[in-house]
Amino acid sequence: MANTGLATAGKRLVSLGAAFIASAVLVGCSGPMMNACPAIGWANTLTVTLNGETDDVSLVQLCIDGECSTPAPSQSHSDESAPGEVLGPEDLATYTPDPRAVELPYFASKISDHSWEIALSMSSPRNVTLRAFSASGIVLADEDVTLNWVRVGGTERCGGPEESAPVILVISS
Repeated sequence: MANTGLATAGKRLVSLGAAFIASAVLVGCSGPMMNACPAIGWANTLTVTLNGETDDVSLVQLCIDGECSTPAPSQSHSDESAPGEVLGPEDLATYTPDPRAVELPYFASKISDHSWEIALSMSSPRNVTLRAFSASGIVLADEDVTLNWVRVGGTERCGGPEESAPVILVISS
């Protein structure tokens, strides 16, 4: 009979242990880390299509509230790593990126004679000014544009990459 009592106590102990583990797992799934955003970044890009005579265009520039894009840096083969921010678990629990934040400069890259891309880091501005310049600095086109961004990845809470329809910039002759 003593073995039966021991077996029953053992089963209860095993059941209690299983219940404890299950509750710990469930509590872990509902803690603050479940609402944390992953430490990722993305780059939104805007394609600018040039219409008209583009032979003299040497730079396309995007400006937001007085801050303008620069030509994209060339690839360098440096041994130095780029500086970055490392977020700890306590930071991730409360971090929510602002998709309108501008933390890096905007960069413009020529894709072809009629196409440029502007890298906006994680920014998705609504109102921008686009300009095309000649090599001597003459403004060949200047237009205020309203952009409609659509998120194409990530989540509503944490943000993610967005895209806007390409913009056409007319180069006057």
